[in-house]
Amino acid sequence: MGSEDTDEIVFTGQRTRWKGKTLVVDQNKAIEELSEIQFDKSLKDEVACNPTLHTEYRSLLGSLNWLQSRTQFQIAYKFSRCASAAASPTIGDIRALNKVVQSVRSQPVKLHFWPLDRLRGQPARIVGYPDASYSNNSDGSSQRAQVIFLAEPRSTSKHSRGSLVDYESTKIKRTTLSTTVSLYSFMKCFGT
Repeated sequence: MGSEDTDEIVFTGQRTRWKGKTLVVDQNKAIEELSEIQFDKSLKDEVACNPTLHTEYRSLLGSLNWLQSRTQFQIAYKFSRCASAAASPTIGDIRALNKVVQSVRSQPVKLHFWPLDRLRGQPARIVGYPDASYSNNSDGSSQRAQVIFLAEPRSTSKHSRGSLVDYESTKIKRTTLSTTVSLYSFMKCFGT
């Protein structure tokens, strides 16, 4: 073990710290290091990337993957769409990926894990929200998503606190009927 820290830990670009009774997780340093791909803006969207731009595209995609898989859940859908173009990106795909970078840099997310102090001996709930759309992507494919929370037990209050523990947005790779898309998303969410 290289070092031991308490109350504030930075590991692989992810900072975890206590703020009062709340655990806060951010990736601000990794977000600050993000930069857009520089290219000739006069090129048309349908022009294929040259090998250098293709390499830059995949590199930036990898950086964004780390962010979206850990704290930046708000870009999960747009990241998934950009990742679908990784095999042969175009100038239009670079523009879309640069917009994702702009979005993350302008509105970074910090995760707050709240203490579930209202449990009082009751078990916590796992709450999942699945979602899916049929044939909504530009290539005609379908997309599914989910968010899963660890939450306080049901109470008479209409508000319950919880902490996000898992999320995902991905293209559905199976051929399914439109009525099956939402069921598939439901099964994946609650299977997780």
